Amino acid sequence: MSEFDQKKNTNIISVTELNTSAKKLLEKDFSSIWVSGEVSNFRSYDSGHWYFKIKDDNSELQCVMFKFRNNSINKRPADGDNLILKGSISMYVARGSYQFQVDQIEYAGEGVLLKNFEDLKNKLSKEGLFDSSIKKEIPKIIKSVAVITSPNGAVIQDIKNVLSRRSPLVNVYLIPSLVQGEGSEKNLIESLRKITFLHQKNKIDVVIMARGGGSLEDLWSFNSETLAREIYSFDIPIISAIGHETDFTICDFVSDLRAPTPSSAAEIISEFYVGVSESIKMKSQFLRKELLSLITNLNSSLALLSKSLVNPRTKLKEDFQKTDEINNKLKYILNSFISEKNFQLEKKILSLKQMNPLSHIKLKRKEIFSIKKNIDISSKNILKIKKEKFKGTIKELEALSPLEILSRGYSITKIKSSQKIVRDSSKLKLGETITSIVANSEIESKITKIE
Repeated sequence: MSEFDQKKNTNIISVTELNTSAKKLLEKDFSSIWVSGEVSNFRSYDSGHWYFKIKDDNSELQCVMFKFRNNSINKRPADGDNLILKGSISMYVARGSYQFQVDQIEYAGEGVLLKNFEDLKNKLSKEGLFDSSIKKEIPKIIKSVAVITSPNGAVIQDIKNVLSRRSPLVNVYLIPSLVQGEGSEKNLIESLRKITFLHQKNKIDVVIMARGGGSLEDLWSFNSETLAREIYSFDIPIISAIGHETDFTICDFVSDLRAPTPSSAAEIISEFYVGVSESIKMKSQFLRKELLSLITNLNSSLALLSKSLVNPRTKLKEDFQKTDEINNKLKYILNSFISEKNFQLEKKILSLKQMNPLSHIKLKRKEIFSIKKNIDISSKNILKIKKEKFKGTIKELEALSPLEILSRGYSITKIKSSQKIVRDSSKLKLGETITSIVANSEIESKITKIE
């Protein structure tokens, strides 16, 4: 049998059938897998699809990421980037080549950072560091704000520009700090502690912790557990304004308020002043309107009054007549009052004459003399009794006096060094000096023998 005849008896398939079968096997065995490698030959077409290769030291893999997958990616890959890709192996049947269809992109190292971020976030959330009930209220009226950020970036200028436009009277204190890289975490914590000292001299109403946008790695200093706990225990309200609106850090969750951007933070703390300014404008317009209305009404009233004015001469004549009438009435009332008072005075004089006080004075003098005599006798008796009692008390005190006891031949012995009274000879030591107090002197002795 010829070779051709043998082939006729074998099941022969087409190239398309072979590639299709291989495609099914690849898609079945290599779906939803993760692959890491370095990007090379990156191309983006007008269709929006991305084509590139990833490689390691020994191999490379063709990759495609279609538009409906990559339109949510913030950062487009570039040659040399180290990526971690999630997707599936598929075969392009027309060419018989297989490729990796990418569904998700993470930058090497960022995946680990994301996991650490989520772990720390869950840990601090369970401890209650993010609870809204413990958040400090941002004051409505803010006089002084401390801003922790880089002194060289655009962030501090953006904040100052917003505040100078909306609330120029707010005092802004820049607390320079590293906001990324080595030593930035420690520097941020030190900046918070500097604000505590500043607050003792110049009251700080609120703190803004701010920086511009960046990658997860750039913002990693703000995902520090130590910094989060420092913010949690900080006494002054803190507004977190880190990165762009889509960026989130641990500091955002633990701070008392999160602002989407640094400029938004400045707008938040100046909101009251903007409202006051608008209110002043409205009230100014209202007062202007009311004042114009009042002036108009007064002008109308003045015009009416001017028509009803009377000639001053006529008015004066009328007033002269009224004055004369009042003067006559006053004279009559005054004369009547004086007559009445004279009559009452005469009655009082007569009554006083009838009640001459000299007799009453003589009687009272006798009573006073008698009382004084009784007081003198009682005083002498009381004084005599008190003197006798005092003498008895003195005799009792003298009988109980230590000096009286000493005068009878007794003495008090003390250890000279400690001035403690000797009540037991066993407490004495050979060679020790003692002092004996007698009635009128002190005697020093030295212990030579104790029996």
